[in-house]
Amino acid sequence: MSLAAQKIKVVYDCMIYLQATISETSLAAKLFRLVENDEVLLFVSQDILNEIRDVLSRPKIRAKNPHLTDEYVLAFLEKILRKAQNISKIPNYFSYTRDSKDEKYINLAVEAKAEYIVSRDKDLLDLMTGIKSDCKEFRQRFRPLKVVAPVAFLRIVEEKELPLNP
Repeated sequence: MSLAAQKIKVVYDCMIYLQATISETSLAAKLFRLVENDEVLLFVSQDILNEIRDVLSRPKIRAKNPHLTDEYVLAFLEKILRKAQNISKIPNYFSYTRDSKDEKYINLAVEAKAEYIVSRDKDLLDLMTGIKSDCKEFRQRFRPLKVVAPVAFLRIVEEKELPLNP
């Protein structure tokens, strides 16, 4: 089995990217170190990269985080592209009426055969426990895919590595 096949396949939502740029000591920054250290395989799409660029360029966010210059954002996006797998053609596998803006993460994860979407977004996290029909449909159709919070994902990665490092 190849090394890439052994890595956990993951999609991060936009808030994870934002939080990683705001603080190098945040959980989100730790998630990116997993990518940089080749411990997980991150997937992105042009839609997600566009959203990251948009969010990191918003005047309100830049006012609170003056280090988020155009140059910084460009370098951050380039760093992501050096490590992540960029998937260009993504079919619409799932329509999420509760928050259609989250569909790009779900559809990318399905296309990439990712195991996890890491998010703090309640709409995404509710896919795992929600009782509405679209939540139930998500769990039935995409059974191996899980939506988890950053802390839970870090725990999963650590537990996966335990047997490898006795």
